Amino acid sequence: MEEALASFIRLSSALVGDDQLPEDLAAAYFAQARTALADELPALLARFAELLQDGIDPVTTLRRQVLPDARWGPPSKIILALWFNGGIKNAAGDWAPASADGYYRALVWDVIGAHPPTLSNGYFGHWKYPPEC
Repeated sequence: MEEALASFIRLSSALVGDDQLPEDLAAAYFAQARTALADELPALLARFAELLQDGIDPVTTLRRQVLPDARWGPPSKIILALWFNGGIKNAAGDWAPASADGYYRALVWDVIGAHPPTLSNGYFGHWKYPPEC
């Protein structure tokens, strides 16, 4: 299990371009990915590890051999979306967050320079005053 989680983190780091992903969040996302992707996840992690044995940069490997591949691209993109959105679409097509923590710590908020809805970090009523410079 720890080896699979380490492989998931290695793949995730290459997908999102960040080698300092939080391990607690990675463990939560790994659990959700295992449920959503079932047998596809271990196969993807094994394929990624196999491709890395050639000594090619992980990002280059993803760009050239994983993401464009009809078998490996879709589950890789689901993992990528999981990190940025904090969830995976369920069978009904609705976004199912891994947890509230996963949603609030999703990468999208840093990318767009905003806070998640319902998490303002301000006191009640702060929005009616001009921002402090």
